[in-house]
Amino acid sequence: MIEDVKSASLNRKTPSDATPFEREQLRFFLSSGDLAATLSEFNPSLAWLPYLSEMKLIQSERQLIAWIERNFFDVDAVRDVAANIHFFGRETADFLEFRLNAHRADLPPLLMKSWSLVIRHMRTAKAGFAQNEWFEIEPQLKRGDHSAHLLERLANALRPKLNVGKLISWFETGKDEVPERPSDLMTIDYEVDDNLQADDVLAAWPTNAEPEIDEILLAQLTIALSAALADATDAGVESNQGYSTSDTDVPSVAKHGQNEYRSGFQTIVRVMAEIWTRLVEKSSGKALVIAERWSNSPFRLVRRLAMFAFADSAVPVDVVAKFLIDVPLGELFVTNSSVEAYRLIRARWRDFTQEQQQQIVLRICEGPPRSWFRESADVDRHIDRSRFDMLSDMVRDGIDIGHQAAQVLAEIRSRWPNWEQKPAEQAGFHVWVGSDDGELSDDPDKLKDIADSELVAEAKKIAASAGFMEGDSWHGLCLSDPDRALRGLEAAAKNGDWPKDYWEQLLWSRKDYRNSVTEPKIAERLLEWPAATFGAVAPAASAWLEAHAKTLSETLLWRLWDRIADATLIETSEPADA
Repeated sequence: MIEDVKSASLNRKTPSDATPFEREQLRFFLSSGDLAATLSEFNPSLAWLPYLSEMKLIQSERQLIAWIERNFFDVDAVRDVAANIHFFGRETADFLEFRLNAHRADLPPLLMKSWSLVIRHMRTAKAGFAQNEWFEIEPQLKRGDHSAHLLERLANALRPKLNVGKLISWFETGKDEVPERPSDLMTIDYEVDDNLQADDVLAAWPTNAEPEIDEILLAQLTIALSAALADATDAGVESNQGYSTSDTDVPSVAKHGQNEYRSGFQTIVRVMAEIWTRLVEKSSGKALVIAERWSNSPFRLVRRLAMFAFADSAVPVDVVAKFLIDVPLGELFVTNSSVEAYRLIRARWRDFTQEQQQQIVLRICEGPPRSWFRESADVDRHIDRSRFDMLSDMVRDGIDIGHQAAQVLAEIRSRWPNWEQKPAEQAGFHVWVGSDDGELSDDPDKLKDIADSELVAEAKKIAASAGFMEGDSWHGLCLSDPDRALRGLEAAAKNGDWPKDYWEQLLWSRKDYRNSVTEPKIAERLLEWPAATFGAVAPAASAWLEAHAKTLSETLLWRLWDRIADATLIETSEPADA
């Protein structure tokens, strides 16, 4: 039997490949000796990690260190460890970083980068509820403490930080595809600790704070945001060209319904935008210094903050015109920077001189650079659409775009006679979630006629084939009909499928349930979630539980509370002596 197990490990079978008999063989074999040494020697696929946990074989994360090290050169190991990142904490990170550095000269750059990101996530993982930084900062702010140290702590609490996890689309895109970047092996997100919300911070920050204090806070937040963007750029998920993580997180810098249920960079950006708005009413000079600093940032998201600020009439028109004339051209059209560009042009166009208007409209007629689009894309069509949307929106707003721009618009209309304008409220947005029914205008009704039992599978197929910047059908369903989304997730769970991201979207949705049984059923399903992977969804479950604590039965409330608390504690104890 031992030889059979050796053979299975050498073949690198995963749990999905193994028979029930082979699984039982592996359980028996691994439980009969030193688990750490056995895993390292026979080296089964790291995909077995959650199953070993279910079998109660893992007593400490330290038992897994040598096994992971042996797989540093395996891209599948990165995928498997990222998918089970909740098993690990700072202790494992310290050991693995030391051992990873010993392989620095030998590992391919992709694997070196990927493991470094995984280890960073392990190091910053929290051990439980006790470390909520905001709960310590909030009462001090309300007592009037605006010391430099506290503002630095606040900025750090608002800074989005690296999170890695399972890459849900991996199976759909094909295991044989050659990965080129870490995001091909795992999800890489940037999230704010403790699910801190902008409204919480803004409610605690005094509206009558001295302008000097507002200015200091904005300076600290600018440093924190820039550092997070630099880190996300280094991780390969943020870019000054093309759609990136900040676009997903921040549909609009200004307060807008499209920001609902967004996280990550959204929180710090909304705080900065609103504090700046308060500051400009107290001291336009100090506010202008901050806004001009933003406009010179090397990061697109910070320049979006400048666009937001420049829409204010307190900013001199020459400063605004120069910015629109000098800003990278693609930012007027492509990615969510266009939302601020449209808003700025609407707000300040009539303040510009005729010469400034002409310079700006000539840039608009030029359209976004071809280099901002994939080579295989229909680039000419995309450029036409970008120019059409902006020019036609300006005409609708009563702006005289001039003879040359009018001729360009007419030529585009002749090439694409079926094109229609977006509704005024959607101008500049590339993805739009309807505020009333939660459906995506770019992705209407794709799940409408799908049986509840097939909802999750169909949503995955749609997501796998979605084009650039298309809407998210599952997200729309969670907003429009969370009861039905739960029924789909329940059907998938019966087949052993517990898609973390899909559950998270339902749990983060704050829409009211039409069916009275939906709320208790969500709690019941969370209690049934497989133990090996529950830690990954525990943060979203915790936020959901907090929102429903007053309406859940005490039985469900405290059972789920205990389970979340247990899941967020990193197990580091050694196994007891026999």
